[in-house]
Amino acid sequence: MMPADHEDRLERLRRRGEVLFRDMKRAPREHRQLMEHAWEEALRATDGALAFPDAASAAALKTSRLDAILCLLERVTRPSSWLDEQAMWFNWAQCCLLDAISHAAGAAPRPPPPILAVEPIDSPLYVPRARVPAAWLSQATPADLPLPVVLCPGNLLEEPWAWATLFHELGHHLDAARGDTFSVVRVLEEEDTRDELGSWAKEKWVGEVIADLYAGMLGGPGAVETLRASLTTTAFSASHPSDADRIAILDAAWTGVRDGEAPQGDRPRDIVARALVNRFQPWQRQLQDDCARLEGPLDSARLLPGTLRLRHEAGTGPEALRKACQEAFTSGHLGRPEWVLTQAHLETLARAMRNLVETRVQPGTESLKVPPVELFLRHDRMSFIGATHGQFLATLREAMKHRTKRYEHIELFALADEPLRELILGGKTGDVLIEERDESLRAIRDYLTRENVPHCIYIYTQPYVFASFWDSERVEARPGDAPPAHIHVSSALWGMDLRSAVGQDLEAPAGVPLPPAMKRLVEALEQLRKMSRKLA
Repeated sequence: MMPADHEDRLERLRRRGEVLFRDMKRAPREHRQLMEHAWEEALRATDGALAFPDAASAAALKTSRLDAILCLLERVTRPSSWLDEQAMWFNWAQCCLLDAISHAAGAAPRPPPPILAVEPIDSPLYVPRARVPAAWLSQATPADLPLPVVLCPGNLLEEPWAWATLFHELGHHLDAARGDTFSVVRVLEEEDTRDELGSWAKEKWVGEVIADLYAGMLGGPGAVETLRASLTTTAFSASHPSDADRIAILDAAWTGVRDGEAPQGDRPRDIVARALVNRFQPWQRQLQDDCARLEGPLDSARLLPGTLRLRHEAGTGPEALRKACQEAFTSGHLGRPEWVLTQAHLETLARAMRNLVETRVQPGTESLKVPPVELFLRHDRMSFIGATHGQFLATLREAMKHRTKRYEHIELFALADEPLRELILGGKTGDVLIEERDESLRAIRDYLTRENVPHCIYIYTQPYVFASFWDSERVEARPGDAPPAHIHVSSALWGMDLRSAVGQDLEAPAGVPLPPAMKRLVEALEQLRKMSRKLA
């Protein structure tokens, strides 16, 4: 880590900490004190002597530990506006990963992209099914999600010149899907007639250099330089080969694939590099194209981290590199996979979902809608726009067994003859539905009259939209602790049973005006009363 990088990280950590504790000013005093104590302890713990051979390694560990503590604090409190600021960096890093795995489609089969997640760890990590030793992450990640995940340290999000290290983890994902390690190990076992390869003939070491090579093939020459710069510390376990061997094999294998020339020599690193070149020879043309494309305008997100790395090594500072990354993504020159959600998509989705609640269906079914007893018990005024209302009375009788308060008003709209004949309801159609409608309306009217429930019944001809409204009119005049307004709407689809038609349910609190989406539906109900024929 260069001195400028270290100072940049510490400054960003300090600013994040200030934002965190400023945003916690409304939190309980005991919680705020606890968080501040944890942060101060983390600062003191990283100030002591560290058993690392050089200052750069010690600085990298210190900032990583501080970032890990801060990430955990942010995960616990969730108020920090810094998380909003980091969101754009998360989106761009994810875009680079998605573009990289889309590029990998040239060597089929292409696995689904792993999920990117930010965790308080020292370096990126790939988890095939999100099963991580608890001691590594202090249970910061759910233990058994059946999802492939690339874990990213919080520091790395705002260091786009280092994102190619995420491509190494993506390489593990591709390797797991395609069985590269298994194939290369079989080749090495056949060549190792005198047992000289040692750990190189085992899957753990081979898997690491394959992931290194994948990072270079996905991210271009600059990605290779990123990995060379990141391999600066001694391996912590026997699962990783030495940094010198990894760099030598990466250089030889990447150059060999690009130029189509297998490395020569009898040293273990030469034999491994040669096996990799033979395995990944189909990537030759793509690597040559990547090198040529870097001479023109950048048009691929996966090549951006490597390009920024080359500028970084030429002396460009962190802030200038972040600005260059932002300009690259906002200029519109970088291609984005069509299936990437943009911020506009997310905002639209959030608005659409703001008042959505679950649609009630018959127990044991996925989509068979029934009049919900719980809403009959909860609400006092309701309007039903339906076809025959054949299920209505049975549900109303059940609800009346448990109510002590009389309904204020019940309103029903039933379809007229001609449109009703065109629909399907419970397998019935035509004149059978007309008979069902007449019988059910007669029984409902008799029951409501007998129970002294104010009611009104209409016949309507259009539109083909079905709905129920529960305390949804004049909602702002109701007390704030009253049940929320509830509206269900669904449409008739050709040939589909009405009870299984796609529906949508919305709710909004009482005591305040309805949100626009629900207000428009209430206005439509008011218009329907004017268009419908009221039964005597």
